[in-house]
Amino acid sequence: MNGKVRLKRYAIHILAVPVVTAEAFDLPPERNALIVCGDRTNRFIDGDTDIRKIVLPFADFEDEKRPDAFTDALASAAARFLWELPESVTDLYVCCSKGESRSPAIAAAVLKASGRSDGAVWKNPFYVPNGLVYRKMCAALGVFMPRSLVRYKKYINAAAYRKAKRKRSAGEFDRWQIIF
Repeated sequence: MNGKVRLKRYAIHILAVPVVTAEAFDLPPERNALIVCGDRTNRFIDGDTDIRKIVLPFADFEDEKRPDAFTDALASAAARFLWELPESVTDLYVCCSKGESRSPAIAAAVLKASGRSDGAVWKNPFYVPNGLVYRKMCAALGVFMPRSLVRYKKYINAAAYRKAKRKRSAGEFDRWQIIF
């Protein structure tokens, strides 16, 4: 983390790339920032927009030996992007191709770095956060996150999925959610 300073608390929007359009942003551009996980984008993301954004081109793998997996360099770039956002930014949009794995992992790390609970992500049965992305983002943001704790969080996530499947309900959770 940047010294002992916590990351700013953002309203975090987790969504899929296909639903990222101008209509998804209900605040003026100076209040929004966008993190795109992966190399799949759309016309809005690639177009000329005033929204601050970073595109992190990586595939959804948890094996860090893969050449296209999330790297320390990408985590550092994302952390630098977050630390350098102006005070006017209140809402952080994090997206990946389906909004299920990479973007929830980044969102969970941002929640931890801002001193909040990441339970809304790990307990959501619609998500399967990428453990490698989560661990590397936590490290880049200065949050201690041992592999054993990531394994435990993945266990909690799998249990939430099994419970939702058994009850045939996701309960209080949405597929693409906003965490305040």
